[in-house]
Amino acid sequence: MKWIPIPILTVVAGLAGCADSRTPPPAPQAAAESSQSSILDPLVLQQKPDNAISVRDALKRKEGETVVVTGRTPPGNVKPFNTGVAAFVLMAPEDLAQEDIKEELECEDAATCPSCKKLLDQFAVRVELVDESGAVLPTSAEGFRGLKPGDPVTVEGEVKRDGKDKKAVRIVAKKFYPG
Repeated sequence: MKWIPIPILTVVAGLAGCADSRTPPPAPQAAAESSQSSILDPLVLQQKPDNAISVRDALKRKEGETVVVTGRTPPGNVKPFNTGVAAFVLMAPEDLAQEDIKEELECEDAATCPSCKKLLDQFAVRVELVDESGAVLPTSAEGFRGLKPGDPVTVEGEVKRDGKDKKAVRIVAKKFYPG
């Protein structure tokens, strides 16, 4: 009787397992991106609108006005994107370019810094991407089609004024153009 050494049997058995041709399940991040796309895709405008106003102009608009606003998200240390829902902050590019604003927003704790918050209250609008019923979409806009802090975004929606003095402006948007 011929004996086959055990190490050879182990290698043969191992190779048989490697021949499994099943496709591995998608990575969790890929599934999250797919979910994000299916939620946000219906809101994307086919092209960037020509009639957009600046964030500066939007800050002067009245409650209830429908507007198309274009701006930029602030730098990453401000954490301009909400991680749980489709909400973010927009500023006018000319304001983001001002040296004093640029310097203030370079603050290490810009996302929680009272001085940075005061600056955002004065120069930024908050945007919420909503569904037909007006509910904020349950996914972050960050990463959608490569969207990241510092990128331009155009939104179409209704002006809402918040706070005791009604100076804080929020755009409840049903359409947007990332980029």
